[in-house]
Amino acid sequence: MSDTLNQDEINALMETFNATGGQESSKVSDKQVRVYDFARPDKFSKDHLRALNSIHSKHGTSFAAAMAASLRVQTRADLLAVDQLTYREYCASVPESTLFIEVDLKPLTSTAIFEFNPLLVSLWVDLLAGGTVAEGHATPAGISDVDRAIVRSMVELALRQYTEAWGCALALKPAIVSMSTESSMRQILLPSEAVLVCGYEVSLGENVSMMSICLPASSIEPVLPALTMGRTLNASRSHEFADPVLMKTFESVPLECKAVLGRTSLTFGELADLEVGDLIRLPVNEEGQAELWVCNMPAFAGKLGVSGKKIAIRVAEPLDGTTLDQ
Repeated sequence: MSDTLNQDEINALMETFNATGGQESSKVSDKQVRVYDFARPDKFSKDHLRALNSIHSKHGTSFAAAMAASLRVQTRADLLAVDQLTYREYCASVPESTLFIEVDLKPLTSTAIFEFNPLLVSLWVDLLAGGTVAEGHATPAGISDVDRAIVRSMVELALRQYTEAWGCALALKPAIVSMSTESSMRQILLPSEAVLVCGYEVSLGENVSMMSICLPASSIEPVLPALTMGRTLNASRSHEFADPVLMKTFESVPLECKAVLGRTSLTFGELADLEVGDLIRLPVNEEGQAELWVCNMPAFAGKLGVSGKKIAIRVAEPLDGTTLDQ
């Protein structure tokens, strides 16, 4: 087959070129191309991260308050960031001798990591042992088995507050699986696995340290709808008794109710002259309204009447804490 074109073929090519206006026949797509890094996948939208940030900010605030009550020292726990990393990057960002705690957070995940820096652990040990913390507390060389046993109560406190922070979306049941400072014990997840890392700055007195929480990203994905809808769903039920057992308990609680038929004024002299059998006229007729008080609080207005052989009041309207004009 010849590689050269004859005159007819050249003419055909020129006609095609002129017909297309000199543009290439193949069209280039105008679609935007987004770079996707498979080593660091973005699994959470801005709404999801906002909800996760709210949960962990709440955890930091409640954990600081609980620590202050337990340790009797000024305490703060501020959430610094909620990041998406790989597990390899997370392990590289924490100190070598840090306290690694594997936690089972059912039903969210069976593998979560709570990490506490050596300085924070040392401060806990000193305070729990009855000591004080001064500015410039030295970071210990390591964390002993005795230290881990002493601070276990603080770790459990952090887990309880974390459970409360997630209460708006999920009921967690945390359980400590292991506590270690060995680097070899950190191979809990795959190095390339995507994780959600929440870093906190913890202040005890004048000393500042760090702690973090690491969750597999795959464990968060099933609860993402609850994260974005949880506030609205719980806000609409905030004034309802959701627990039927609790409602049943309140149904059997006795309350004192009394009726106020009317009011009148007496002078001190008239009051001193009262004797058994005296009558006091009240400015209320048969068609007037009486007040029904519950536990010394005006609750309802009603009509006087009888039920069988007993005097009764038919409830007409709530009083909203105010009494009726006489």
